[in-house]
Amino acid sequence: MKSTVRSRGTSYVVMVLAIMIVTMHPVYAQEKGQPLKIGFVTSLTGPYTGWGVPASIVYQWVVDQVNKEGGIKSMGGAKVELYISDCESDPKKVATEVEKMITLRKPQVMLNVIGSPLTKVALPVCQRHKIAMVGMDYSDELFKLNNPYWFGVFPKVSKMAIEMADFFIKTGNETGRPVKKAAVLCQDGSFGETAHDVWTSYLSTRGVEVVAHEIYPTGKVADFSDTFAKFKALKADVLFSSAMPYDSVLITRGMKGADFNPLGFAFVCTCIDTPDYLKLGKDADFAFGSPVLPRDEVVPKIKGAESTLNKFYSDVGEKGKLCSPMWTLQLMLTIGPVIHAFEKAATYDPVVLRDTIAKLELKTGDRFIYWPGGVKFDNTGWNSGAQTIGGQYQNLKLKVTYPDSLVIPGNKPVWPIPKWSEK
Repeated sequence: MKSTVRSRGTSYVVMVLAIMIVTMHPVYAQEKGQPLKIGFVTSLTGPYTGWGVPASIVYQWVVDQVNKEGGIKSMGGAKVELYISDCESDPKKVATEVEKMITLRKPQVMLNVIGSPLTKVALPVCQRHKIAMVGMDYSDELFKLNNPYWFGVFPKVSKMAIEMADFFIKTGNETGRPVKKAAVLCQDGSFGETAHDVWTSYLSTRGVEVVAHEIYPTGKVADFSDTFAKFKALKADVLFSSAMPYDSVLITRGMKGADFNPLGFAFVCTCIDTPDYLKLGKDADFAFGSPVLPRDEVVPKIKGAESTLNKFYSDVGEKGKLCSPMWTLQLMLTIGPVIHAFEKAATYDPVVLRDTIAKLELKTGDRFIYWPGGVKFDNTGWNSGAQTIGGQYQNLKLKVTYPDSLVIPGNKPVWPIPKWSEK
């Protein structure tokens, strides 16, 4: 009888220890070789489609490449699975979709929704489940949330706004056509309003008068001509704008419709380096933007970037037309740290993976890291190494205008830009 009691007691102790091990080290809850999962709730429909659809193409390609090349080798060749769902560009649906993704699919890491207002809604859900979210949103606000599960790979909008303002002021002074009066037009929501606030406060410190500044409802203005008629009457020298890709096209048409002819106009955080913007034809010419990535000027300087882009476009075929080289390399920079963390951490534990992402130090030219500056996150989750690239369309071809380290010798900005009637 005593022997039986001891046997049961021993079995009980063993069972408790096993539960403790699984609880403390979830890697033991899954056998190595089981798939690692990435969740991606995004906008496959609605106004954010221009970002969400290309992202789903690039992310799936990266996952397929990893699997074709042997999976996550430190995990016994574990495959990576990508799960995608549509939030319809609706902030009200984001939390529900992220919650469903995490509870039903059980991903180890999430990729951001793309679009700061949407990502902001998703982050508390990820934090509650202790799942890291890696993304490319620019809004400063996201880095002030004190959310240890958020990691952003690109420069903040405040940095990009200031750098573009400095570039315009410098260019104006060097050409003898200085910037004296500016107009600011930005979308509502996190990154647009941040850019608006930065420009309206910073420009005055540089001796530039902000004669007009407006925030408009994203995706709800069909014609900006009246707005530019006002800017024209106020004799604004330049326009600074932060908007969605779809709206940047309408804003450009509005400038032309009102015959508003500034010395220069710039879109920040808008990605004019897109097929959609080029549908404007000659009206797209001479626009300034940040971030951009002229393929023939920047890509050859980055180890592995050209061959990776060639393979990507060859593999995805017609779908590649939705993905500019800049957008493709940005997205690879977003999912790249996740792949590196999987390999380095060798675990299924989301919290350990979060800690691994936080400590990553990746160089430009590392696998899927094809953007100047590499990856190194600070204590707010911001990639402090990320570099901004500004450019201008000249003869419908993007040219780098800053930083100086990436400008091709002989390249100069066109300033002032031609009037609409001269294009």
